[in-house]
Amino acid sequence: MSSIKIPYQKIKYLSPLVQDYLSESTKLSSFYGRYNTIDSYYNQMEEKSQFPIDRMTLVDVLKKQNHAIDLSDLTKSNIELLKSKDTFTITTCHQLCIFTGPLYFIYKIVSTINLSLALKKKYSSKHFVPVFWLASEDHDFDEINHINLFGKTIQWDDNQGGAVGRMNLSNFSNVQEDLNLLMGKSENAKRLKAIFHKAYSSANLAQATRVLINELFKDDGLVIIDGDDVHLKKSFLDIMKKDIQDNSFYPFIASQSKKLSKNYKEQAYIRNCNFFKLERCSRKRVLDKLDAKEIDLNPEKFSPNVLLRPLYQEMILPNLAYIGGGAELSYWMQLKTAFESEHIPFPILVLRNSVILTT
Repeated sequence: MSSIKIPYQKIKYLSPLVQDYLSESTKLSSFYGRYNTIDSYYNQMEEKSQFPIDRMTLVDVLKKQNHAIDLSDLTKSNIELLKSKDTFTITTCHQLCIFTGPLYFIYKIVSTINLSLALKKKYSSKHFVPVFWLASEDHDFDEINHINLFGKTIQWDDNQGGAVGRMNLSNFSNVQEDLNLLMGKSENAKRLKAIFHKAYSSANLAQATRVLINELFKDDGLVIIDGDDVHLKKSFLDIMKKDIQDNSFYPFIASQSKKLSKNYKEQAYIRNCNFFKLERCSRKRVLDKLDAKEIDLNPEKFSPNVLLRPLYQEMILPNLAYIGGGAELSYWMQLKTAFESEHIPFPILVLRNSVILTT
Protein backbone atom coordinates (compact mmCIF):
# COMPACT_ATOMS: atom_id res chain seq x y z
CA MET A 1 0.00 0.00 0.00
CA SER A 2 1.40 3.40 -0.95
CA SER A 3 1.25 6.32 1.45
CA ILE A 4 1.89 10.04 1.43
CA LYS A 5 2.81 12.31 4.31
CA ILE A 6 0.83 15.50 4.86
CA PRO A 7 2.16 18.17 7.27
CA TYR A 8 -0.07 18.74 10.28
CA GLN A 9 -0.26 22.42 9.37
CA LYS A 10 -2.17 21.50 6.21
CA ILE A 11 -4.81 19.53 8.10
CA LYS A 12 -7.59 21.94 9.00
CA TYR A 13 -9.01 19.72 11.74
CA LEU A 14 -6.26 20.47 14.27
CA SER A 15 -6.43 23.50 16.54
CA PRO A 16 -3.55 26.03 16.59
CA LEU A 17 -2.53 24.75 20.03
CA VAL A 18 -2.30 21.14 18.86
CA GLN A 19 -0.41 22.15 15.74
CA ASP A 20 2.08 24.12 17.82
CA TYR A 21 2.45 21.26 20.29
CA LEU A 22 3.16 18.73 17.55
CA SER A 23 5.73 21.06 16.00
CA GLU A 24 7.33 21.64 19.45
CA SER A 25 6.77 25.39 19.29
CA THR A 26 8.58 27.31 22.02
CA LYS A 27 5.31 29.17 22.70
CA LEU A 28 4.08 26.07 24.53
CA SER A 29 7.22 24.74 26.17
CA SER A 30 6.35 26.14 29.62
CA PHE A 31 2.92 24.48 29.63
CA TYR A 32 4.02 20.85 29.70
CA GLY A 33 6.89 18.74 30.95
CA ARG A 34 8.56 16.46 28.42
CA TYR A 35 7.67 16.18 24.78
CA ASN A 36 6.47 12.82 23.50
CA THR A 37 9.52 11.07 22.08
CA ILE A 38 10.45 7.49 22.90
CA ASP A 39 13.68 8.65 24.53
CA SER A 40 11.81 11.09 26.82
CA TYR A 41 10.33 8.20 28.76
CA TYR A 42 13.65 7.31 30.37
CA ASN A 43 13.69 10.53 32.40
CA GLN A 44 9.92 10.35 32.88
CA MET A 45 10.34 6.94 34.53
CA GLU A 46 13.15 8.25 36.69
CA GLU A 47 11.00 11.14 37.90
CA LYS A 48 7.85 9.10 38.45
CA SER A 49 9.82 6.48 40.39
CA GLN A 50 10.58 9.12 43.01
CA PHE A 51 6.89 9.88 43.56
CA PRO A 52 5.18 7.72 46.23
CA ILE A 53 2.39 5.54 44.83
CA ASP A 54 0.32 3.28 47.08
CA ARG A 55 0.65 0.31 44.76
CA MET A 56 -0.87 -2.23 47.14
CA THR A 57 -4.08 -0.23 47.53
CA LEU A 58 -4.18 0.31 43.76
CA VAL A 59 -3.88 -3.42 43.06
CA ASP A 60 -6.43 -4.34 45.75
CA VAL A 61 -8.93 -1.86 44.29
CA LEU A 62 -8.38 -3.09 40.74
CA LYS A 63 -8.96 -6.69 41.81
CA LYS A 64 -12.18 -5.78 43.61
CA GLN A 65 -13.46 -3.60 40.77
CA ASN A 66 -12.77 -6.27 38.15
CA HIS A 67 -13.54 -9.46 40.09
CA ALA A 68 -16.93 -10.02 38.45
CA ILE A 69 -15.79 -9.78 34.83
CA ASP A 70 -14.00 -12.22 32.56
CA LEU A 71 -10.43 -10.93 32.64
CA SER A 72 -7.79 -12.38 30.35
CA ASP A 73 -4.65 -13.89 31.86
CA LEU A 74 -2.70 -10.95 30.39
CA THR A 75 -4.91 -8.40 32.15
CA LYS A 76 -4.66 -10.32 35.43
CA SER A 77 -0.89 -10.39 35.03
CA ASN A 78 -0.79 -6.66 34.32
CA ILE A 79 -2.73 -5.93 37.50
CA GLU A 80 -0.26 -8.03 39.51
CA LEU A 81 2.68 -6.30 37.82
CA LEU A 82 1.51 -2.98 39.22
CA LYS A 83 2.88 -4.08 42.60
CA SER A 84 6.39 -3.70 41.15
CA LYS A 85 8.30 -0.43 41.10
CA ASP A 86 9.42 -1.38 37.58
CA THR A 87 5.86 -1.18 36.25
CA PHE A 88 4.32 1.99 34.85
CA THR A 89 1.01 2.87 33.24
CA ILE A 90 -0.06 4.61 30.05
CA THR A 91 -3.53 6.05 30.55
CA THR A 92 -6.50 7.35 28.63
CA CYS A 93 -9.94 8.38 29.86
CA HIS A 94 -13.32 8.90 28.28
CA GLN A 95 -16.97 9.44 29.07
CA LEU A 96 -19.20 6.38 29.33
CA CYS A 97 -20.71 6.71 25.86
CA ILE A 98 -23.28 4.00 25.19
CA PHE A 99 -22.04 1.34 22.75
CA THR A 100 -18.68 3.26 22.85
CA GLY A 101 -20.20 6.26 21.05
CA PRO A 102 -17.88 8.10 18.61
CA LEU A 103 -15.09 6.13 16.99
CA TYR A 104 -12.34 8.11 18.72
CA PHE A 105 -13.34 6.30 21.93
CA ILE A 106 -11.73 3.25 20.30
CA TYR A 107 -8.81 5.22 18.83
CA LYS A 108 -7.80 6.40 22.29
CA ILE A 109 -7.63 2.87 23.66
CA VAL A 110 -5.72 1.59 20.62
CA SER A 111 -3.24 4.46 20.99
CA THR A 112 -2.75 3.58 24.65
CA ILE A 113 -2.10 -0.08 23.91
CA ASN A 114 0.27 0.71 21.03
CA LEU A 115 2.36 3.11 23.11
CA SER A 116 2.64 0.53 25.91
CA LEU A 117 3.95 -2.02 23.40
CA ALA A 118 6.42 0.46 21.89
CA LEU A 119 7.80 1.33 25.33
CA LYS A 120 8.23 -2.34 26.23
CA LYS A 121 10.23 -2.82 23.04
CA LYS A 122 12.48 0.15 23.92
CA TYR A 123 12.78 -0.48 27.68
CA SER A 124 12.61 -4.27 27.96
CA SER A 125 13.49 -4.42 31.67
CA LYS A 126 10.38 -2.39 32.58
CA HIS A 127 6.68 -3.16 32.32
CA PHE A 128 4.02 -0.92 30.79
CA VAL A 129 0.33 -1.38 31.46
CA PRO A 130 -2.36 0.25 29.28
CA VAL A 131 -5.10 1.74 31.47
CA PHE A 132 -8.57 3.03 30.69
CA TRP A 133 -10.00 5.40 33.30
CA LEU A 134 -13.81 5.30 33.39
CA ALA A 135 -15.21 8.84 33.58
CA SER A 136 -18.00 7.46 35.75
CA GLU A 137 -18.46 10.60 37.86
CA ASP A 138 -19.25 12.82 34.89
CA HIS A 139 -22.78 14.24 34.77
CA ASP A 140 -23.16 15.25 31.11
CA PHE A 141 -25.77 12.63 30.24
CA ASP A 142 -26.74 14.33 26.98
CA GLU A 143 -23.20 13.80 25.68
CA ILE A 144 -23.21 10.03 26.23
CA ASN A 145 -26.83 8.91 25.82
CA HIS A 146 -26.79 8.33 22.06
CA ILE A 147 -24.94 6.74 19.18
CA ASN A 148 -25.06 7.73 15.52
CA LEU A 149 -25.00 4.77 13.15
CA PHE A 150 -25.90 4.38 9.47
CA GLY A 151 -27.39 7.87 9.38
CA LYS A 152 -29.67 7.24 12.35
CA THR A 153 -29.48 8.18 16.03
CA ILE A 154 -30.19 5.67 18.79
CA GLN A 155 -30.87 7.51 22.06
CA TRP A 156 -31.37 6.54 25.69
CA ASP A 157 -33.86 8.83 27.42
CA ASP A 158 -33.64 8.88 31.20
CA ASN A 159 -33.88 11.40 34.03
CA GLN A 160 -32.08 9.67 36.91
CA GLY A 161 -29.53 12.47 37.31
CA GLY A 162 -26.26 12.45 39.22
CA ALA A 163 -23.01 10.74 38.25
CA VAL A 164 -23.67 8.81 35.04
CA GLY A 165 -21.69 5.75 36.13
CA ARG A 166 -24.15 5.15 38.95
CA MET A 167 -27.21 5.20 36.67
CA ASN A 168 -29.11 1.91 36.60
CA LEU A 169 -30.03 0.28 33.30
CA SER A 170 -33.57 -0.78 34.16
CA ASN A 171 -35.02 0.99 31.11
CA PHE A 172 -32.18 0.30 28.67
CA SER A 173 -33.57 -2.78 26.90
CA ASN A 174 -35.54 -0.75 24.34
CA VAL A 175 -32.37 1.11 23.37
CA GLN A 176 -30.59 -2.16 22.78
CA GLU A 177 -33.48 -3.52 20.71
CA ASP A 178 -33.40 -0.42 18.49
CA LEU A 179 -29.69 -0.92 17.89
CA ASN A 180 -30.11 -4.64 17.19
CA LEU A 181 -32.60 -3.89 14.41
CA LEU A 182 -30.25 -1.35 12.87
CA MET A 183 -27.17 -3.57 12.94
CA GLY A 184 -28.52 -6.34 10.73
CA LYS A 185 -27.69 -10.05 10.77
CA SER A 186 -24.06 -10.38 9.64
CA GLU A 187 -21.64 -12.49 11.66
CA ASN A 188 -19.90 -9.37 12.99
CA ALA A 189 -23.27 -7.90 13.93
CA LYS A 190 -24.18 -11.07 15.82
CA ARG A 191 -20.89 -10.96 17.71
CA LEU A 192 -21.34 -7.31 18.67
CA LYS A 193 -24.96 -7.86 19.69
CA ALA A 194 -23.84 -10.62 22.06
CA ILE A 195 -21.16 -8.37 23.57
CA PHE A 196 -23.62 -5.49 24.00
CA HIS A 197 -26.20 -7.78 25.59
CA LYS A 198 -23.62 -9.09 28.05
CA ALA A 199 -22.43 -5.58 28.91
CA TYR A 200 -25.78 -3.83 29.29
CA SER A 201 -27.19 -6.58 31.47
CA SER A 202 -25.04 -5.03 34.22
CA ALA A 203 -26.46 -3.18 37.20
CA ASN A 204 -25.23 0.29 36.21
CA LEU A 205 -23.59 2.17 33.36
CA ALA A 206 -20.08 2.10 34.84
CA GLN A 207 -20.10 -1.68 35.10
CA ALA A 208 -21.66 -2.02 31.64
CA THR A 209 -18.93 0.11 30.10
CA ARG A 210 -16.27 -1.86 31.98
CA VAL A 211 -17.64 -5.15 30.63
CA LEU A 212 -17.90 -3.76 27.10
CA ILE A 213 -14.34 -2.40 26.98
CA ASN A 214 -12.97 -5.57 28.55
CA GLU A 215 -14.70 -7.75 25.96
CA LEU A 216 -13.21 -5.66 23.16
CA PHE A 217 -9.66 -5.32 24.52
CA LYS A 218 -8.99 -7.99 27.14
CA ASP A 219 -6.60 -9.84 24.83
CA ASP A 220 -4.44 -6.69 24.81
CA GLY A 221 -4.08 -6.63 28.60
CA LEU A 222 -6.04 -3.41 29.07
CA VAL A 223 -6.72 -2.59 32.73
CA ILE A 224 -9.89 -0.63 33.54
CA ILE A 225 -10.14 1.59 36.62
CA ASP A 226 -13.01 3.57 38.14
CA GLY A 227 -12.07 6.62 40.21
CA ASP A 228 -15.45 6.50 41.99
CA ASP A 229 -13.93 4.51 44.83
CA VAL A 230 -13.64 5.34 48.53
CA HIS A 231 -10.24 3.67 48.96
CA LEU A 232 -8.68 5.55 46.04
CA LYS A 233 -10.15 8.84 47.19
CA LYS A 234 -8.59 8.48 50.62
CA SER A 235 -5.26 8.98 48.84
CA PHE A 236 -6.62 12.26 47.49
CA LEU A 237 -7.91 13.67 50.78
CA ASP A 238 -5.21 16.31 51.25
CA ILE A 239 -5.88 17.84 47.85
CA MET A 240 -9.63 17.61 48.40
CA LYS A 241 -9.39 19.63 51.58
CA LYS A 242 -6.96 22.17 50.13
CA ASP A 243 -9.30 22.87 47.26
CA ILE A 244 -12.65 22.71 49.06
CA GLN A 245 -11.58 24.63 52.17
CA ASP A 246 -9.00 27.05 50.80
CA ASN A 247 -9.44 27.10 47.00
CA SER A 248 -5.70 26.51 46.91
CA PHE A 249 -5.46 25.57 43.24
CA TYR A 250 -7.37 28.49 41.76
CA PRO A 251 -4.37 30.89 41.65
CA PHE A 252 -2.16 28.33 39.90
CA ILE A 253 -4.74 27.33 37.31
CA ALA A 254 -5.91 30.90 36.72
CA SER A 255 -2.38 32.19 36.18
CA GLN A 256 -1.45 29.35 33.82
CA SER A 257 -4.72 29.71 31.92
CA LYS A 258 -4.24 33.46 31.50
CA LYS A 259 -0.81 32.91 29.98
CA LEU A 260 -2.13 30.18 27.71
CA SER A 261 -5.07 32.31 26.54
CA LYS A 262 -2.72 34.94 25.12
CA ASN A 263 -2.22 32.70 22.10
CA TYR A 264 -4.89 30.00 22.35
CA LYS A 265 -8.52 29.44 23.22
CA GLU A 266 -9.09 28.53 26.86
CA GLN A 267 -10.48 25.00 26.98
CA ALA A 268 -11.82 24.46 30.52
CA TYR A 269 -13.65 27.05 32.61
CA ILE A 270 -11.86 27.94 35.85
CA ARG A 271 -13.70 27.87 39.19
CA ASN A 272 -12.66 28.71 42.72
CA CYS A 273 -13.54 25.19 43.87
CA ASN A 274 -13.00 22.19 41.63
CA PHE A 275 -15.16 19.61 43.39
CA PHE A 276 -18.70 18.32 43.17
CA LYS A 277 -20.62 16.63 45.95
CA LEU A 278 -22.22 13.36 44.91
CA GLU A 279 -25.54 12.24 46.31
CA ARG A 280 -27.78 9.40 45.21
CA CYS A 281 -29.30 11.22 42.23
CA SER A 282 -27.38 14.47 42.09
CA ARG A 283 -23.95 15.95 41.45
CA LYS A 284 -23.73 19.51 42.75
CA ARG A 285 -20.84 21.93 42.73
CA VAL A 286 -19.31 22.62 46.13
CA LEU A 287 -19.90 26.33 46.68
CA ASP A 288 -19.22 26.68 50.41
CA LYS A 289 -16.29 25.68 52.58
CA LEU A 290 -17.02 22.39 54.30
CA ASP A 291 -15.80 21.02 57.58
CA ALA A 292 -12.66 18.88 57.26
CA LYS A 293 -14.31 16.12 59.28
CA GLU A 294 -17.11 15.78 56.72
CA ILE A 295 -14.55 15.35 53.95
CA ASP A 296 -12.46 12.89 55.96
CA LEU A 297 -15.47 10.73 56.79
CA ASN A 298 -17.00 10.76 53.30
CA PRO A 299 -14.29 11.11 50.62
CA GLU A 300 -16.40 9.05 48.19
CA LYS A 301 -18.97 11.86 48.14
CA PHE A 302 -16.57 14.33 46.56
CA SER A 303 -15.76 14.25 42.88
CA PRO A 304 -13.03 16.32 41.16
CA ASN A 305 -14.01 18.30 38.09
CA VAL A 306 -12.24 18.16 34.73
CA LEU A 307 -9.35 20.28 36.03
CA LEU A 308 -8.54 18.29 39.17
CA ARG A 309 -9.30 14.79 37.90
CA PRO A 310 -5.83 14.75 36.24
CA LEU A 311 -4.15 15.34 39.61
CA TYR A 312 -6.24 12.54 41.13
CA GLN A 313 -5.22 10.19 38.33
CA GLU A 314 -1.53 11.01 38.61
CA MET A 315 -1.54 10.60 42.40
CA ILE A 316 -2.84 7.04 42.36
CA LEU A 317 -1.30 5.62 39.17
CA PRO A 318 2.41 5.10 38.36
CA ASN A 319 1.61 6.89 35.14
CA LEU A 320 3.98 8.14 32.44
CA ALA A 321 1.71 9.49 29.71
CA TYR A 322 -1.85 10.62 29.12
CA ILE A 323 -3.40 10.02 25.71
CA GLY A 324 -6.22 12.33 24.70
CA GLY A 325 -7.78 14.43 22.00
CA GLY A 326 -6.80 17.98 21.19
CA ALA A 327 -9.27 19.55 23.62
CA GLU A 328 -7.99 17.35 26.45
CA LEU A 329 -4.37 18.26 25.80
CA SER A 330 -5.43 21.90 25.93
CA TYR A 331 -6.91 21.73 29.42
CA TRP A 332 -4.04 19.60 30.72
CA MET A 333 -1.78 22.50 29.75
CA GLN A 334 -3.77 24.72 32.11
CA LEU A 335 -2.55 22.55 34.99
CA LYS A 336 1.25 22.49 34.86
CA THR A 337 1.79 24.81 37.84
CA ALA A 338 -0.96 23.08 39.85
CA PHE A 339 0.99 19.84 39.45
CA GLU A 340 4.20 21.58 40.46
CA SER A 341 2.57 23.00 43.60
CA GLU A 342 1.97 19.43 44.82
CA HIS A 343 5.25 18.04 43.45
CA ILE A 344 3.32 15.60 41.26
CA PRO A 345 5.18 14.64 38.07
CA PHE A 346 3.43 16.03 35.00
CA PRO A 347 2.82 13.21 32.48
CA ILE A 348 3.87 13.26 28.86
CA LEU A 349 0.92 14.39 26.74
CA VAL A 350 0.16 12.28 23.68
CA LEU A 351 -2.35 13.17 20.96
CA ARG A 352 -4.55 10.15 20.21
CA ASN A 353 -4.49 8.55 16.79
CA SER A 354 -7.09 9.83 14.34
CA VAL A 355 -8.54 8.60 11.08
CA ILE A 356 -10.15 10.70 8.36
CA LEU A 357 -11.92 8.91 5.52
CA THR A 358 -11.93 10.70 2.17
CA THR A 359 -14.11 9.73 -0.76
